[in-house]
Amino acid sequence: MIRKSLRHVLGVTALGTLVLVAGCSILPKSEPQTRYNLPATAMQSTAVQKNVSLYVAAPQANRLINSNRVLVQPTGSEIQIYKGTQWADNAPVLLRERFVQAFTDTRLFNAVSSDAALKTDFALEGYLSHFQVQYQNDQPVVVVQFDAQLINRLDSSIVQTRRFTLNQPAADTSVPAVIQAFGLASDQLSAQLVDWLAK
Repeated sequence: MIRKSLRHVLGVTALGTLVLVAGCSILPKSEPQTRYNLPATAMQSTAVQKNVSLYVAAPQANRLINSNRVLVQPTGSEIQIYKGTQWADNAPVLLRERFVQAFTDTRLFNAVSSDAALKTDFALEGYLSHFQVQYQNDQPVVVVQFDAQLINRLDSSIVQTRRFTLNQPAADTSVPAVIQAFGLASDQLSAQLVDWLAK
């Protein structure tokens, strides 16, 4: 009786294992992903240095932009993604880190942080409405649009605002060329932010 029960248990276990193996074999294979950081070029220190501290927030964005997808807009309002390609983090986070690096390189502020819990004099916030490739005359162009706000954290007032729009053509249609164009556009945006806040 015991041997019969044992054979039954082993048979059921073997059958379950076979089903699992068979099930795994028919599942679709996940596509390999190549992950990219946002390329960045170091900036020179500025002549202007302010004796205040700055908190840099990750820009707000819609769900598509606030993701690790590399977006392309081939025609009209249609949005697609580059298959097999991802950012190393969500795009607004990568852009925030680029801003932090720029302000740290230029030494415009005596302290720069991306930690909201730390006390700072000012905050750079904003909304990222475009961070994608658009095809213009059959050429891929990286389009970045950022509505920036400088906030006085002592009284939560808006000190000043500005919209930044950049268009950076890619050298060709390959993914590495497109990623490089994203980096160049982000470098330009960072430099314009530094110039804006240095005034």
